[in-house]
Amino acid sequence: MGNKPSNKIIFLRSLLAEEKFPDVIERVLDSRNGLPLYEKTSAKPLLIENRSFVLQDVPGYVDLILDQHQIKFSTHTIITQHTHVIELERYLDGNQYMEQHFGPKTRSALRRYKKRLEECFDIRYEAYQDNIDKKWYNEIFEQLRTLMIRRFKEKNEENYELPYLDQIKADLYPMLLQNRATLFVIYANGEPVSIRINMMKDKLAFYILSAYNPDYDVFRLGKLDMWQNISWFINQGYTTYDLLKGYAYIKEKWADRTYANNLVFVNGSLSLWNRLKFFVTLTSVRFRHTMVKKLKYIGLDKIIHRIKRRKVNHLDKANYVVLPFKETEAIKTIHKNALINLKENKSLIAPIIELAYKHRSRFDQIQVFRKNGNSKEYYIHIKGRYYVLTLC
Repeated sequence: MGNKPSNKIIFLRSLLAEEKFPDVIERVLDSRNGLPLYEKTSAKPLLIENRSFVLQDVPGYVDLILDQHQIKFSTHTIITQHTHVIELERYLDGNQYMEQHFGPKTRSALRRYKKRLEECFDIRYEAYQDNIDKKWYNEIFEQLRTLMIRRFKEKNEENYELPYLDQIKADLYPMLLQNRATLFVIYANGEPVSIRINMMKDKLAFYILSAYNPDYDVFRLGKLDMWQNISWFINQGYTTYDLLKGYAYIKEKWADRTYANNLVFVNGSLSLWNRLKFFVTLTSVRFRHTMVKKLKYIGLDKIIHRIKRRKVNHLDKANYVVLPFKETEAIKTIHKNALINLKENKSLIAPIIELAYKHRSRFDQIQVFRKNGNSKEYYIHIKGRYYVLTLC
């Protein structure tokens, strides 16, 4: 896979997983401190057709040093989006980081969500590295795949990461064994409800992808996962955490710095035809990204996001209705109905979790009964209170 000729190279995959670049790239430097991130060795480099290639998603804090003894290469850079970086070395711990980035109300709310989550479930935060059982690894990736499919379906968005999941899975396992990556998992009652993949280079950390169970939205699980990851990296002595491109409206709240995210075109072909094809491709890509920037400038991307968000919120609220049930009536009727197992009734989990959050109740102590055998109506008993749940 690493030596298959290709003209498109994912920069971070070459840097972190494959640790090789086309032969023309002599070194890769971190421009923030001048330290090398990659230096060419005698190992077999990536093969490139026609001596022309494109490096995708090159962070703006990276300098590419080309081999001066090779045929003259021309380079062209196009800024696509921005990458968001947390400067971990500025903070003593996760609490100090939170104080610098969020106000008292937000910090208080996040602490409340975390405490409430830990009241309702047995919660474990695990960062996996080193000795990883392959069977467990395969299982956790299937759970990650399921979470990604479900999460993006409910967000009404296309998941551009999912087609690359098998490739990431193959790359990640040896990196975990070498402590060059982490799998961060949050468990609730023994079930993984949030999974995040990070890769590392020396003391630089890179977010790759994550997904969490949308049934737990009420606990702001995505924010809790981010907070716990940042705290872990600070405690482990990492200096930066690159959150990469995309979802700027979320990541800019967590980041300390933003850098350009670049496409770098490199051409060393001597063929006139190949040079012409290279120029046409470069011009086409540059025009497309120029148009995207203009649309973002007038705020079209934010308008689209708000429309999608309203649609998702509407769908979320239309799934079920929960109404109080009089205790006197409940005592007479509720136990005449069949007690159900929530693990076998997935559609009920989200509303039951919301009730657990509301009443600060253990999730596994809530009783749910099917109302008169109806698959759409249920009685709920929680801490001496009763409800009727109707699925829409």
